[in-house]
Amino acid sequence: MNEGHRKRLIYASTRRLTAVLWALCAVAAAATPVYKITDENGNVVFTDQPPAVDAESVEQHTIRSLNTAEPLAIKPVEPAPPPTAVNIPFETRIEQPANGSTIPMGPGNFSVTVLISPPLTDAEHLQLEMDGAPYGPPQKQHQWSLSNIYRGEHQLRVHRLHSSGAQMDTSDTSAVFVLRPSVAR
Repeated sequence: MNEGHRKRLIYASTRRLTAVLWALCAVAAAATPVYKITDENGNVVFTDQPPAVDAESVEQHTIRSLNTAEPLAIKPVEPAPPPTAVNIPFETRIEQPANGSTIPMGPGNFSVTVLISPPLTDAEHLQLEMDGAPYGPPQKQHQWSLSNIYRGEHQLRVHRLHSSGAQMDTSDTSAVFVLRPSVAR
């Protein structure tokens, strides 16, 4: 502890002690009568002891009671009502490929793009579902690149998920037809 800190600590303690002593003196003074005595030399003395009968001039002072007021009644604080759940209209829609699209002959590669509204929050992510099963991990991006998808019809959906696992919204199912060469046996 440095010297400046110690001095501030002592000064603060002294101020508190002085305030307490003044408060005690005020209470004691309010409880007892005070006498003003002037002796033959003109010296004035204030005391709480009754004067001797031979004092020159004696005046009894009555200290008025302390100025006090009743404390204000404290109204109980009513708890604020819980915020009502705001029903935000979510929109999650697969834009590309369009429902019923055919992916031309090739290796079975295509992209899925989704439109969402309102934008994702930090606690939300998107999950692509293909044929009823999750495709890849949940992500923040609005686009997936699918590769080497088998030929035939596939059902695509996108889920908007909260980090707690709650499903916020789901797109309509979009059907896609993938054409790929087959090997004749």
